[in-house]
Amino acid sequence: MRQMPTSYLLALSFLFSSHLLVAQENKVVFPWGIHVGYSTQQTFPYNDKDYRLTQQHILAQFVVKQFDMGSVGATITAEGGYYLSQHQLINKWFTTSPKFINLPENFQETMLKKKSIHQIATHLGIELSYYLTPKTALFGYAAIGPMYTSQQTERLAAGLAFSDNVGIGIRIKYNPRIWIISTVLFRHESNADLKFPNSGHNTTGIRLGVRFNPTAPQKVLMP
Repeated sequence: MRQMPTSYLLALSFLFSSHLLVAQENKVVFPWGIHVGYSTQQTFPYNDKDYRLTQQHILAQFVVKQFDMGSVGATITAEGGYYLSQHQLINKWFTTSPKFINLPENFQETMLKKKSIHQIATHLGIELSYYLTPKTALFGYAAIGPMYTSQQTERLAAGLAFSDNVGIGIRIKYNPRIWIISTVLFRHESNADLKFPNSGHNTTGIRLGVRFNPTAPQKVLMP
């Protein structure tokens, strides 16, 4: 995996610091977390034979609002993440349709080579949780937002696009202030037909993370 751009690491640090400072001024520190993940196109339910795509990502997540309804809960989150993808076109005939006629002559040759793609994404997300016990919760997850992608592929133009995510997961309380989280994710990338091409990328993967609740009392149901 390539080293993450220094500017992005600094931006993440600033985001964390700003969030905590603003919260401290209001005497409240909201839960926040950090997650890492891996996903691929070469698996269920996608496994498109026309191309290969794998992704690694790191994601910062901040809890904006929580709703406690007994054994059921809802959490609104704000997220910022960096994605590093490896892409390669496999089926050269995919780019021979008339839609690709205005692209550079060497476009197909370029797409057939393995390449790295960098993405920065922001999401607004929601988690709907069901607590099996005060220390264990199953949840459904959905998040959507804009992203920047560094390179064009035969399926997605470079520049502005959108990152759509859904998943299911489990959250386990390690102690009153720390939750361990595992999520199975399905991600779709597209640009809403703002530019060509826009067939989009699809991946399935897993994300592991921790969520910190700095001000949690000793007995608490919601993280």
